[in-house]
Amino acid sequence: MSKIKTGRNLPLATLIGLFLIILVIASLFIYKYVFIILALIALLLGAREFTNQWSKTKNVPISFLLVSLSIIAMTISAALSGINGLLISYFIAILLNAFYSIFKSKKVDFSKIFWVTTFVISYLGIFGSLAMLMLRVEDGASRVFLFIAITALSDTGGYLTGIVLGKHRLAPNISPNKSYEGLIGSIIFASLFAGIIGPRFLDITSVQGVIIGIVLAFSGTLGDLFESGIKRKLGIKDFSTLIPGHGGMFDRLDSLAPNALMSFLLFGYLLGFN
Repeated sequence: MSKIKTGRNLPLATLIGLFLIILVIASLFIYKYVFIILALIALLLGAREFTNQWSKTKNVPISFLLVSLSIIAMTISAALSGINGLLISYFIAILLNAFYSIFKSKKVDFSKIFWVTTFVISYLGIFGSLAMLMLRVEDGASRVFLFIAITALSDTGGYLTGIVLGKHRLAPNISPNKSYEGLIGSIIFASLFAGIIGPRFLDITSVQGVIIGIVLAFSGTLGDLFESGIKRKLGIKDFSTLIPGHGGMFDRLDSLAPNALMSFLLFGYLLGFN
């Protein structure tokens, strides 16, 4: 069986990925409010790409204004008021979405508008809010750093291993370039990094770090496959060409979104949620 090929420019993708990681780390540990602004920019760019593609390919009139205001409200509410602020802002966002969907249902089926809009608000808004909830605790910057770094190492390990050794396709009908060898690479890179570096930033053991790395490698891969399924449904390769070698911003959030949830739960269970 031949090796699985990819269409990405590896050197360019690596350089841009490293730059983005350094930017995130610097903002987290130097001045966390810069990180909040950067996170909001990334979420809104992703939301813009998502709404544009659904409007263009499926003729579903999603309101970017509604989505962006919802994401901003949820993220800032979570950062300032915690879980209660997030829940209140999320409820209001869904309520406004229902009214908007009713208004637009004269031309397009209500359920299409409502559920697609609810998805992007939930997917990006809750993802961003969970990062803010982690950031609120005393060791929050370390939690967010590890969540992002482990995800990045998992993606990198999976990609490199897939290029060199990838022969057995993981989900050929969804993402032909994903391989079982790549998944193993993701697990190895993520677990080693989390097991060695994790205890230096958080009060966890190496074994706990390895477990966290394994969980994030699996959940990140599932997130990647889930987003690949969405792109296949839309008939597109990437949501945009915003980031050379990577695709769009929404493409870069594929594994981060589910890993935000898993990190919030794992770190909360091991270290406390407050």
